[in-house]
Amino acid sequence: MPGGSSPQVQASLSPAPAAKLPPPIVATGRPVPRWVTIKANRVNVRHMPGLEHPILWTYVKAGTPVRIVEEYYNWRKIEDINGTKGWVKAAMLDGRRNVMVTGGVNLPLLEQPRADARTVAFAAPGLVAKVISCSGSWCVISSRGYEGYVDRRHLWGVEATESFN
Repeated sequence: MPGGSSPQVQASLSPAPAAKLPPPIVATGRPVPRWVTIKANRVNVRHMPGLEHPILWTYVKAGTPVRIVEEYYNWRKIEDINGTKGWVKAAMLDGRRNVMVTGGVNLPLLEQPRADARTVAFAAPGLVAKVISCSGSWCVISSRGYEGYVDRRHLWGVEATESFN
C-alpha cells in the first residue's frame, strides 16, 4: 500500500486475544488488591500465569512497589505505576511496603505533618522509599537515611484513605 503499511502487517502487530482463566482463586485469602514490592533485582512479568507464557518485561530493581490485583495458585497479577498489568510468581514478591514518589518536581520531606513545616530533605520523582505510616493526608517515608512527612497524593503505593502504623 503506498504511503502506509499493509493490513496484514498491522494485523500481525495486534495484541493476542486475552486467554480465559478459570474463575479467580484467592490463593492466600488476603485482600485483593493489596500492595507489595518486587523481591529480586530480576523479576520477569508474563502475559499469563505460567512459565510457558511470554515475558512482557523484566523488573531490574528490588523494592519497586506494585499492586496485586488478582491471584491464581502461586501466581500474582500485578499492576505497576503506569497501570500496566502482568503475571509474576508469588515467590518473587515481598509483603514489605514501599512507595514511589510521583510528580514532576522534587517533593519536600517535612519534619511535621504540615505544609509549612521545616524541610528535612527532598525526594526526586521516581524515588522508591519505605513507607512507615499513613494517617489522614500524610505519610511518613524513609530513604537514604532521611525520614519525613509527605502528602500522600504524591506517592504511588498507598491507597487514598488507608491508615496504618
